Amino acid sequence: MIPAGEPDRPERDRLLGDVGGHRSNLESRGIAFEFSWTHVAQGVIRGGERRDWDLCGNADLLIEADLEALRLAPGGSLAVRLESRYGETVNDDSGAFSPVNTRGYFPLTDRENEGIPFTITELNYTLPVGETVEVTVGKMLMYEGDPVEFAGGGGKTQFLNSNFIYNASASLPAPYSTLGLEAAWTPDPAVTFSAAIFSTADSSTTTGFDHLDDGWTVWGQADTRYRMAGLPGGVNAGFLYAFQGEFVRLGGWMEPGEDGSDSPTAGETWSVFAGLWQYVHTIDQAPDEIDASDAHADLRGLGIFARVGFADRETNPAQCSLSVGLGGRGLILGRDDDTYGVGYYSTDVVKSLPMAEPGVKPAWRGVEVFYSVALTPAARVTGDVQWIDDGAVGTAAATVIGLRLNLEF
Repeated sequence: MIPAGEPDRPERDRLLGDVGGHRSNLESRGIAFEFSWTHVAQGVIRGGERRDWDLCGNADLLIEADLEALRLAPGGSLAVRLESRYGETVNDDSGAFSPVNTRGYFPLTDRENEGIPFTITELNYTLPVGETVEVTVGKMLMYEGDPVEFAGGGGKTQFLNSNFIYNASASLPAPYSTLGLEAAWTPDPAVTFSAAIFSTADSSTTTGFDHLDDGWTVWGQADTRYRMAGLPGGVNAGFLYAFQGEFVRLGGWMEPGEDGSDSPTAGETWSVFAGLWQYVHTIDQAPDEIDASDAHADLRGLGIFARVGFADRETNPAQCSLSVGLGGRGLILGRDDDTYGVGYYSTDVVKSLPMAEPGVKPAWRGVEVFYSVALTPAARVTGDVQWIDDGAVGTAAATVIGLRLNLEF
């Protein structure tokens, strides 16, 4: 029986709806939860290391508790995220060093395609300080800190290729899940300054306390939103500086095929990055604020995005990275909730890397196109095509096609 006032199933933004009134009851008490399931079928149909098809999937549960509403603390909130992963991806079959299926790449594990029954990737406490500052401490996700409106979401809702989800030049000092402390200051609704210090080592499947001696990263970023000719847009820029770590020196002197185990190391590395997004046409009236981090085009229309990054040449394989593209929602008349995107990326790398024989291509390039069909607000099927020239010398450019199902419960 559908509770009074709840939409019919085809119109619900969650497949389970209000769960017989339990969801709204929990929210009134200060507890909210989001649960999603993503399944990806992907195949290398030309080039790459080998032609193959693989299936993989993820479950993602986020629980947020308002501690003041629960009468457990005078303020603040607690967030817990549990993730699981099963199956295999074509990341190894594609011959590319950057993942062609980011959703199946994270959370990180010792072995590629290793299954995860469940792991806690977020467990943190956020405390508001006054009206403009928030401080977060604990285990948090740090790999996607530069959100843009049309390219994000961890491979769940928009692009699948990692180069359109985060900046390649910033990936070395920014792990997926780690322990840290972050502060965000919003002096104006359209301006946010963020800073954090966190462990450089990834803690996707550990508590993170065993990695506190493996180095630290300092991150700073400014994010502003604006309107150009009445159309919303945004710009962000920031830096990452990692220290007290062990980063292999990659300056091009290394012989192809060496594993880097006896190579000299540096204790620090850095990267700088910037991102931009801008609507160029909209059908909807733009609200006062656009949430670029929600991995969904908020307005029906068309927009552009770009990311650029530069990194330490001695230690970071991705010396310079660029990704550009367009995306939007409601391309086809009558399909207002369908989303789409087209992107191109280019990354310049060091001349030789220890993990490749007979060396790597000096420039990695790729193109991705996706179209996501909204079966209901809570269920999406996405078709995806990638052309990837990203990997070792002698590896043919790969053509990868895929189909993704995403369900929100």
